[in-house]
Amino acid sequence: MANDDIDSIQAWVVATCRDLGLSVDAGSDFFRSGGSSLTAVKLIARAEESFGEDALPPEDLFTDSGIREIAESIARNRQQVDSSPA
Repeated sequence: MANDDIDSIQAWVVATCRDLGLSVDAGSDFFRSGGSSLTAVKLIARAEESFGEDALPPEDLFTDSGIREIAESIARNRQQVDSSPA
């Protein structure tokens, strides 16, 4: 997975978190920036809309809640979805 992919997904995560009312940047932590379980559900739903089902599993978000880690999780899980047989 290329760094450009992660960088563009990270930009998406930052923009989406800001749209959800959080004050974040690339070095932020989702929960330390005011994210709650409700905001997490909204972020997960938007990730699924944009990147496919299970793009951001809740356990990934609750385990590694840094913005970069969230982007890496989406990139990893999106790749798994994209590479699965049709």
